[in-house]
Amino acid sequence: MTAKKWLYGIALFTMATSALPAHAQENGSEVDALRAEVAALKEQLAAISAKINAVEKKTATEVKWKGGPESSGPDGWSFKPRGRIHYDAGYVSIPGDYAANRNLGFNSRVRRVRLGAEGTMPGGFGYKVEGDFANGNVAFGDVFLSYNPKNAPINVRIGNFETLNGLEQIASSNNNSFTERAAFNDAFLNSRRLGGAVAWHNEDNAIRAEAGLFAAHSIDSSFDNDGWIGAGRLVYAPKALGGQLHFGATVQQREFASNNNASASVSVNAPSTNQIARYRARPNTQLTDVRFIDTGSFAAKSDRIVGLELAAIFPGLYFAGEGQWTKVKAYRAGDMAIGLDTFSGGNNAVTPLGDPSFFGMYAEAGYFLTGETRGYKDGTWSRTKVLKPIDKRGLGAFQIAGRFEYLDLASNALKNGATNSFAAGTSSLASLNTRLGRGGKQNSYLLALNWYPIDYIRFMLNYGRVNVKGGPLAAIVVPNSIQPADQRDYSVDVVAARVQLDF
Repeated sequence: MTAKKWLYGIALFTMATSALPAHAQENGSEVDALRAEVAALKEQLAAISAKINAVEKKTATEVKWKGGPESSGPDGWSFKPRGRIHYDAGYVSIPGDYAANRNLGFNSRVRRVRLGAEGTMPGGFGYKVEGDFANGNVAFGDVFLSYNPKNAPINVRIGNFETLNGLEQIASSNNNSFTERAAFNDAFLNSRRLGGAVAWHNEDNAIRAEAGLFAAHSIDSSFDNDGWIGAGRLVYAPKALGGQLHFGATVQQREFASNNNASASVSVNAPSTNQIARYRARPNTQLTDVRFIDTGSFAAKSDRIVGLELAAIFPGLYFAGEGQWTKVKAYRAGDMAIGLDTFSGGNNAVTPLGDPSFFGMYAEAGYFLTGETRGYKDGTWSRTKVLKPIDKRGLGAFQIAGRFEYLDLASNALKNGATNSFAAGTSSLASLNTRLGRGGKQNSYLLALNWYPIDYIRFMLNYGRVNVKGGPLAAIVVPNSIQPADQRDYSVDVVAARVQLDF
């Protein structure tokens, strides 16, 4: 029984047991006095009841269900568990005469298993914590503390999160249309890092600007000591032409840690600098660890990535595209001590003849056959709301999408660069092909069919035709060609399916 009911009960008991005097009916003035006294008591009870209602409302906890229970309490507190499971299966064809096919063909794996929580705290603070347990390993997703003052257009984050590196990379993997992000995100090492960022938006949220400073590593056991990343992103997202438009630009300046990839094989007389860079990408799936394009490792100090974003979202239909340019500041042959660019594993680092530059892009179009509009919020992709889920006697949401990707990791600065050494007995032709095989180009033609039976479950099917030119395997896959290794081309087929649950 609540306090309010107790008060009403006491009042009724008091009035019932307070018998009127025997002569009260004969004395009107006394009756009127008693009536006034009862009225005053009722007013006091009403005031007390109002105070009790206010206290009960202040201390009440509200629970909503958004794929999982989200509870909100007084003074800005809230809590919501979150998680996702992505299970992949698929096939990558074996190209040409490539016999070392152990990690090609059919495979399956748990791509992500994440568990965590997010919520808010008094004073405008918030938090998000995610651990990833896929394939028996423990890693971390977003782990940060945020601060968003009430009625203020700014947001501050400190922790482990994406370094403002593009529309698709920043978006949750739950909300992208293909099983993997564009290959340039893989090649250019776009990922989460430890650091902080400040974001600002205008009143109607059409303009957003964010800048951040990060360490060169994420939450791991790394002791990288002086690497850092400075990043910025600007978004203009007006509502126009009957839909939502998006224009964005990003920039990252990344200074490599001076003990990056250090090895016990480095000469003890060499300086501490051992900055090694490597850019490579899988064929649009993580079902294999084979990279058909790969620069190999080379000596570099830093790189700068500039990106452009474009999207247009209409009822049912959407378009999206991004491009990123990477310019690497490399070491020259005279910059490094003897033995410095040798590292473990018997590989050879290259001292480039110039500063390599690389480019990647994609263009995508998609359509929801069942009328949904692709989700978009705060400058990135968000959850798509299913109009007629199967629990409401609907068919769910069906989406088709097509994409073209291009990734160019070829660079004359690497092909002409001097390797530290060649293996004993290696022919000059093989040595030449080794240099020409650094980098390569990759074109991908991708199709996707996705079914969302309800908001929090998705089944995905991707097919891709990947065309490769050059790269480290070209001389092996196409051994009888008279063309140089960097001009030989071949193709692989990729099929990937995913079952996705998130909450």
